[in-house]
Amino acid sequence: MDDRKDGVRTPLLEVVKPEVKQSVKTAVYTRRWYMLALYSFVCFCQALVWNTWGPITQSAKVVFKWEDSNIGMLANWGNIAYIFTVFPACYLMDVKGLRRSLLGCCLLMFLGTGIRCITSHPDYTLWTMNAGAVLNGVAGTVPFAGPPLLAALWFPPDQRATATATSSVFNYGGVAVAFIFGPQLVSSPHYRYETDNRTELSLTLTTEATINRTVLTNFDTLESEIMRLMYIECGYAGLLLLLVLIYFPDKPALPPSTTASMERIEYKKALLKMSKNGNLWLIALAYAVPAGVYGVYGSVFDVILNPVGVAQSEAGWIGFYSTIAGCASGLVIARFADMFMKHMKVFLIGLFILATGSFVWLTLLCNQTIPFSIVQLYASSIMGGMFLNGCIPLFYELACEASYPVSEGLAGGFMTWLNNLFGILFLLALLIPGIGTAWMNFCLVGSVGLGLLVLFVFPEKYTRTDIDITVTADGTMDVQTSVHQVTTTYT
Repeated sequence: MDDRKDGVRTPLLEVVKPEVKQSVKTAVYTRRWYMLALYSFVCFCQALVWNTWGPITQSAKVVFKWEDSNIGMLANWGNIAYIFTVFPACYLMDVKGLRRSLLGCCLLMFLGTGIRCITSHPDYTLWTMNAGAVLNGVAGTVPFAGPPLLAALWFPPDQRATATATSSVFNYGGVAVAFIFGPQLVSSPHYRYETDNRTELSLTLTTEATINRTVLTNFDTLESEIMRLMYIECGYAGLLLLLVLIYFPDKPALPPSTTASMERIEYKKALLKMSKNGNLWLIALAYAVPAGVYGVYGSVFDVILNPVGVAQSEAGWIGFYSTIAGCASGLVIARFADMFMKHMKVFLIGLFILATGSFVWLTLLCNQTIPFSIVQLYASSIMGGMFLNGCIPLFYELACEASYPVSEGLAGGFMTWLNNLFGILFLLALLIPGIGTAWMNFCLVGSVGLGLLVLFVFPEKYTRTDIDITVTADGTMDVQTSVHQVTTTYT
């Protein structure tokens, strides 16, 4: 004990009470569902426009005098524009916020669809349609890269994967609906076969010749139907631009979780940190190689199935069911991932094994190594899409966990940039003369197999989620959720 001058006796070793930090006040707003819905419909529209031409390949080729390489490049221009602009778009999301970034993308999407409505003359359509594809590709930066950022800004930890899945699957849903929407509005080419017998006379010889001709009978109808499709997509893009302009705030007044309230690393430092993050590169490659190949594989699905005698409309239905199955599985799997937090890698490995088997089956059918069957073609395609597309939301969330405290928008941008890069490489191969289509199925199988191998060596870590988990005095864990969070209010 120590005697002070005022006579007060104090212990030599003073016990200092630990400073209790005030918990972050969080709130979960009901309007988050409107924000998610509007954002999802923007994702849907951008993907719908991107996949305009693949499902109506045969009709577009005869109306505009295009080749398969032109159809492939229309999809490819969107990917090329994306990889050059996604990182500036991520910077805008960090600096200017989600509202201005999404508004700019909606404006570009409206302009891109509008320029396609100018003319249907074959001398100019290649320029207008390619220009529209480039603008739509730039417009896809925020819808494609931003789902994990929107989820982090508006949703609590136990709903983040579900929110990411919702906006992500709407992107793929746009691709799926294009397989049906296009062929339903645009007819297939109809031909009439004519035989012309000619007799040629000369001084010494009379020659009779039979000439067989194939005449397109519905050219004017196809032209008007394609332009009507352009007008409808332009109107849809204009409506979304108006809705985002009316109401789409950057973020809620109060954050939905502790990590949502924390500052992220500055943009340039974040890029440097990501480039050195080996775990992020692993999960990004496991996602980007198969997803990039499969994403553009669907845009030329009609080209792939044409050699085995599958009609344009039939290919459209197969692509539609495959992508819709992936969207449904993505939502279900993401919900399970929210319920069983920190087990995403197990889900991914299981889904990739099943996807590999499905695409091997599809390849054997298309190459007719096994007897071709339209029923088996449907089954293998739908199962492959269901298993592979169902993984996409989980990859987004794992990338955000591996890169934290890098911004979720930047992490999503990096993932999708790599995705589009591999998609571009796949489509550029179509420009090789005489390459055919058989290689595409082998490439798809190989990409999924490679992703599976990378997943096995990826070390699973949940840095962001661990911060949102509070360890109480009795040693139990309290997870900030939308259902039971003491400091969470609802408005």
